[in-house]
Amino acid sequence: MLKNIIVLYVLLLSPLLAEPLLLESGVRRNTLIELYTSEGCSSCPPAEKFLNSFYNNKELWKTWVPVAFHVDYWDYIGWKDQYASKKFAQRQSLYARLKHVSTVYTPAFMVNGNNWRPGFFSKSLPMDKSEVGKLRVLIKNSLVEAHFKNLKNIKSPLKLNVALLGMNLTNFIERGENEGRTAKHEFVVVGFNSEISHNKKWKMKLPALHNAQANKYALAVWVSKVDDPSPIQVVGSLLPSYKK
Repeated sequence: MLKNIIVLYVLLLSPLLAEPLLLESGVRRNTLIELYTSEGCSSCPPAEKFLNSFYNNKELWKTWVPVAFHVDYWDYIGWKDQYASKKFAQRQSLYARLKHVSTVYTPAFMVNGNNWRPGFFSKSLPMDKSEVGKLRVLIKNSLVEAHFKNLKNIKSPLKLNVALLGMNLTNFIERGENEGRTAKHEFVVVGFNSEISHNKKWKMKLPALHNAQANKYALAVWVSKVDDPSPIQVVGSLLPSYKK
């Protein structure tokens, strides 16, 4: 009985597109902007405001694909981040183990797998427009079909990463370092899954949501190596016909 309830719960949280959606990159590399953040971190709101600003950027989804991974390692200081997941903290820790960043902290930006800190000497985001290959993604109902035609002659297996993003989220924070603040979030990863392929073709389901509060969603899909989370190519889009 409990097993049936769990299965039904997952199905209810599984997304469904009313109409097919096709996403295709060019051969030049798009830029995945990852922000590691937490509602329990007092220095995170300015970084989130910066990421949120991409919502009205004319190059959104064409050049820039922003995602916000909420981590759980600040939950103990008084406020549990409802968007956080342990696996997002583990993803950030992997970047640190691979020496892409010196240590784990928030707020932290990773731009195409490289650490980036906004400031006086780095106001502009780095951009790499080298020719890496074409990523094609078709979403029908809850099924994702993808193919990556790589130009870098990568022989090893590759991983397809699929992130559902909650948009236009607000949350009043009652405790912790940000007590009394109303947080405004865009591009929040609220569903995440990945799958390995040996032939650079994938067929998988959209990830289930671990937080289903958003009324508007977007999607980011990228290819990476199996042992390195750095994106090789990425595509993204708002989901105009999403059903929960």
